[in-house]
Amino acid sequence: MSYDLIFVPRGDDQSWDDALEAAEEADDDERPSGETWARLVAAVRQVLGEVSVFDGAHNYELTHEPTGIQVSYFAGEAAITVPFWYRGADAQAVVTAMYRLGESVQMVTGLSGYDPQMELPIADAAARAEDAVRMFDEVASSFAARGISSPTNG
Repeated sequence: MSYDLIFVPRGDDQSWDDALEAAEEADDDERPSGETWARLVAAVRQVLGEVSVFDGAHNYELTHEPTGIQVSYFAGEAAITVPFWYRGADAQAVVTAMYRLGESVQMVTGLSGYDPQMELPIADAAARAEDAVRMFDEVASSFAARGISSPTNG
C-alpha cells in the first residue's frame, strides 16, 4: 500500500477527471524522452540524494532505497509512490520530500500533478501537508496494530 502522486497532461479548461481518463486511454508504447529523464533524475537527487535507476523498454524508474520512494516516468505520464510505513516526524519528513519531488516532476516534465488521496492538485495538497501526514500516521498505526512491521513501526 502506498501514497501516490500522479502526473498527466492537463489543459487549463480540463477537469482532473477528464485529464486522468485521457491519460489512462492514451497509447503510451513509445519511450519517454531520455533527456527529460536525465533532468528528472538530477532533480530527484537534489531532494533525496543517491537513487538507483531502471531503464525499461517503455518507461524509466528510480528508487531511493532508504525511504522506498519511487519515481516512474512514461511517455505522457509520471508517478511518485511512497510506502505508507511512516509516522510522526518521519511521516512529516517524507511528505515534505514527496511534495518537493512533485514540484520537480511538474517543472521538468511539464505534466500537471494530482494527489488522488486528497483529490487535489499538487500545489493545493502540499499546502495541506498535515492532512497527508495524518494519513501516513493512520495507515502506519493500522499496520502496526495488525502486526505488519515496517522500517518505522518495528
